[in-house]
Amino acid sequence: MKHNVKVVPSVDAVSVLFILLCTWALAWAQWTNAAIDTITNTQVRKETMTQSLCIDDSGMVHLVWKQERTGGWRIFYRTNSPSGTWGAIQEVGDSSQAAFDPAMAWWSATSIPFVVFEQDLEIFAALLNGGVWQAEPITANAQLDRSPTIAIDGTAIPHVAWITDDSISGQYKIAYAMGYLVGPYIHWETQTLAGSDLGPYGTGAAPFISVTAQGVAHIVYRGGDYGNYHIHHTWNTAAGDTNWSYEILYSGNANDFSASMFIENEGDCHLAVSGNDGWGFPGRVFYFFKPFGQPWQQYELASSAASAVQPSLSVDANGMPHVVWMETSGNFYTGNIYYSAKDTADVWTNSLVIGNDYFTPSFAVDQLGYGHVACHTGGNTSIFDIYHVKSSEVLTYLEESKDTRVGAGPGVTLGLSPNPVQDYTYISYNTTVPDNVVLTAYNSLGAEVARLVDEHRTPGINRIVWYPYGLSAGVYFLRLRSGGSEQAVKCVLLPR
Repeated sequence: MKHNVKVVPSVDAVSVLFILLCTWALAWAQWTNAAIDTITNTQVRKETMTQSLCIDDSGMVHLVWKQERTGGWRIFYRTNSPSGTWGAIQEVGDSSQAAFDPAMAWWSATSIPFVVFEQDLEIFAALLNGGVWQAEPITANAQLDRSPTIAIDGTAIPHVAWITDDSISGQYKIAYAMGYLVGPYIHWETQTLAGSDLGPYGTGAAPFISVTAQGVAHIVYRGGDYGNYHIHHTWNTAAGDTNWSYEILYSGNANDFSASMFIENEGDCHLAVSGNDGWGFPGRVFYFFKPFGQPWQQYELASSAASAVQPSLSVDANGMPHVVWMETSGNFYTGNIYYSAKDTADVWTNSLVIGNDYFTPSFAVDQLGYGHVACHTGGNTSIFDIYHVKSSEVLTYLEESKDTRVGAGPGVTLGLSPNPVQDYTYISYNTTVPDNVVLTAYNSLGAEVARLVDEHRTPGINRIVWYPYGLSAGVYFLRLRSGGSEQAVKCVLLPR
């Protein structure tokens, strides 16, 4: 397949500076005029969870939450249309059975949302099939099973982790399952992670799972004993493997209680951790980053001087982390939800998303770079509802501004705009020595899909237009090599 490339005049430095200044001016206005949708309108207690929100391949938002009814909690779901109109509320699972702690992910293989939840001390999975929710158990035992978390890998296999009361050791452990689609059914292969240490109060371990594109599972959870809690990280070496490695991650907090993880397709790990220095001390959110095949880098304080707990982490198409969290005052939640990201000086900075009576945010950045937050009210006002908040501006300005600085840095520099890409994108690149220049596009599996430039060039700034005809929507990488230097930039191709 031939991919059209057109050479256009070089970009001038004044234009680059103008783009940078305009981008910087918008830096912290993303939530000032956010769109706020009230998802429910009944004065019954409702609560969101850390994985209550997901965004599908077309940009539609899906929400799931738990809601009180006679006989206990139930699970409910709602989504919007491509035009942004919210559809009818649906109940997930058996309406006669109490259900708790839903977590949701988008199952791209079948273009449906996938929900896991606790019911009758077992873990259930539910799929929206033909407009009707169908649930089936993942576990069937006499043990306590609770707090499920879900992720789906690049081959469309679902992975679930939860807390179990292990009958062999008599201790709380992390359990894990992979699901294989067998005809219309899902076959689950489950295992208990013997090396997981949740302590005597392990029901509060708050596990969170993320997986690589190849299906390697990473699970983070609160481990250890009371007064010595830290985030434990466990991972296997291949999809479905029963051999697990374990490590303890130490942040700047004396104790850590919850974490949210995001793994990019190429294997880079992002982690947000929250905890405090003891009862009544302010909480803090720390950010960890682990490039694929390398050790964890030194953690960074993501919440600056604010008192912050219960982070929800998302990573944009450019690989930049974004975190939302709840503010606290002493041991009490204020009802304010904040957003943290790095500014143009590479410093973590906070801004208010929504305030006064909003709790337990679930957060995701969509393909276009807009932020989405699901949360619930009622902690301060006893007015119980579910809300969806969408940022008024894209959150990806930082990486785009870096990409646009085509004249900066030694060796080679590469940038593209717009990104994400729908029909075409402008690619700017700079070289500092006369040499052969190779600019190549790869898919997320590392296969070359287009060679855009392969010729000798004199030093300077060049610009081309790339029309990625024939490529399916997804994540791609542009790699520039010249004079012994190289740079790669992630590119997200949207559906046409």
